[in-house]
Amino acid sequence: MGFFTFFYRLNIQLTDDQRFLEIEYKSDTSNPLYDICDTNGRILKTGKLSGKVVRVAVNDLLSSAYVFLVMDGEQIRSKRFTIER
Repeated sequence: MGFFTFFYRLNIQLTDDQRFLEIEYKSDTSNPLYDICDTNGRILKTGKLSGKVVRVAVNDLLSSAYVFLVMDGEQIRSKRFTIER
């Protein structure tokens, strides 16, 4: 595995209207899970990443900073994102 491959395996981006979070992830296993947490660590959403690109509705989340976590086998990856409405 190359240096850049490791760091670019998880890409997240809010859609322009900030209603969806688009996740692009290259999985190590067949059943990666995700959590969306607030900055206090409370889990607000959870689900499975099925497919290379997944859209998660975030229109019910308030304007704030969040952490997107991926649990993939023994690996945990995270990215921060902010909703500004």
